[in-house]
Amino acid sequence: MVDEVSELAGSVPVKVPIPRRLLLIEDEAERSTAMRQWWVAYASRYPDYKAERKDSQFVYMLKR
Repeated sequence: MVDEVSELAGSVPVKVPIPRRLLLIEDEAERSTAMRQWWVAYASRYPDYKAERKDSQFVYMLKR
């Protein structure tokens, strides 16, 4: 039962908001570079999660 619950919890995506300062950057190349740098820093703090998908305001992560 405990294993089933932990498997279920691992399959629920975590919504990580993209910082507003990154969303306000209008230059696409500059925003892309800033997003990449933010994501590398964020992912290094939480190595047991992986990005599943992204929309205009959130990155959705799943536990590995």
